[in-house]
Amino acid sequence: MILTTLHSGGKFSDKAYATSGGLHGVGVSVVNALSDDLKVIVNRDGKTWQQNYSRGTPQGKLKATAASKETGTTITFHPDAQIFGNELKFQ
Repeated sequence: MILTTLHSGGKFSDKAYATSGGLHGVGVSVVNALSDDLKVIVNRDGKTWQQNYSRGTPQGKLKATAASKETGTTITFHPDAQIFGNELKFQ
């Protein structure tokens, strides 16, 4: 849900953003929607979990891929050339 739905994060209590504005809670879901390939890898509960997306759509179910003693999340993505063109460069 966090990767595909705007404002689905857990920071939206009554006072969490009382004095700030902007697009809070849209970051990863927007990156996902604007990427032709996005991969999320989560290490928790003694396992490595992985799910792939394309243009915001899951390309399969969340799967445990290996045992792991690590913790943390890695997200990699490739911007969609249909939106950004082929000349996009990160600096």
